[in-house]
Amino acid sequence: MAYRYHRVITLQRLYHRGGERIALLIPDDEELTEICKSVGAKYSRSHSLFYVDNNPPNLKMLFEAFKGKAWLDGEEFFGKKKVSRKITREKIEIDLTDDSRRELGHFVRYLEARGMSESTIVSYRQAIQVFLTFYRDMDPADLTNDDINLFLSDHLYSQGYSKSYQSQFISAIKHFFRERFSKKVEIDQLIHPRKDKKLPKVFSKEEVASILKSTPNLKHKTVLSLQYGLGLRVGELVNLRLADFDFDRRTVVIFGKGRKARRVFLGKGLVDLVRNYLDAYKPDDWLFEGQYGRYSQVSVNKVLKASAKRAGIIRDVNSHMLRHSYATHLLESGVDLRYIQELLGHKNSKTTEIYTYVSTKKLGEIESPFDGLDL
Repeated sequence: MAYRYHRVITLQRLYHRGGERIALLIPDDEELTEICKSVGAKYSRSHSLFYVDNNPPNLKMLFEAFKGKAWLDGEEFFGKKKVSRKITREKIEIDLTDDSRRELGHFVRYLEARGMSESTIVSYRQAIQVFLTFYRDMDPADLTNDDINLFLSDHLYSQGYSKSYQSQFISAIKHFFRERFSKKVEIDQLIHPRKDKKLPKVFSKEEVASILKSTPNLKHKTVLSLQYGLGLRVGELVNLRLADFDFDRRTVVIFGKGRKARRVFLGKGLVDLVRNYLDAYKPDDWLFEGQYGRYSQVSVNKVLKASAKRAGIIRDVNSHMLRHSYATHLLESGVDLRYIQELLGHKNSKTTEIYTYVSTKKLGEIESPFDGLDL
């Protein structure tokens, strides 16, 4: 039956932190990650996976949470009676010298001074801890490009980590050596994982209209309309606060990656929709409130999937497609890429240029040579 699902989650038995756990080896997928978080699964940095306590209620809960989302492969979990103390990936126990701890402290202060987000600082700190433990008997100042590439090859690339995790690890190392030993290591010559070149999935304008028409709930319609109408990342959407809106000037401040703020304009239709929503729901602080505070990213995905299904869209969809669609539709309407970059909050113009490969407006104007044949 696994062939019905595009995504597979492998369940494994694990002994971790003094107890038996159910380990979840998930693919690099934002929606599956958010589901793990929503059901209370904890994340182990040492094993690089999510886990829950091993008991029948949790096992049942996992199958219900991922029903229709991913195939849970339990062959190893149910067929393995002995509890494993070691997961598929090799674990490096953190063991730093006093000098390494001082270097790590300098690095963290550098990241804080750069104004990086708390989650980025935590991720980079943990990555450098592993790296310094790997070369515990060497002075970081003496490490060369060959040493770093050996670590990347031996620990990172051979262990089956996701491309995004590998890129984050390399970014941490580059920042560390740029700040501490820029003359010793040529960071631009590090080995990089080959990235998959995937084009963003987008809706047509007709599909977006159909989805919104198939969303009768005012709150849900406002959620989807704002994400598409402003081209927001789902994290930016759920982090919106009432204080971010200036209805007199028809603007809203968006806090993007690294808490970088940008101001965007609200069209009259969005202003009217948001005002109607506020009158009906009267939120207190977060624009969209959930059961436990702000609205969750998982909830946004569920709303979109339900509306898309009602609209007769049978392909797999996710909320980030609304942001991709916003950018693509702007480009097709003649808006300059530089303005689209600003609206999306992209730091690098290369990121925005991907939408030139998605837009079908110019491609549709090209006549196939087949049509010119005299048949």
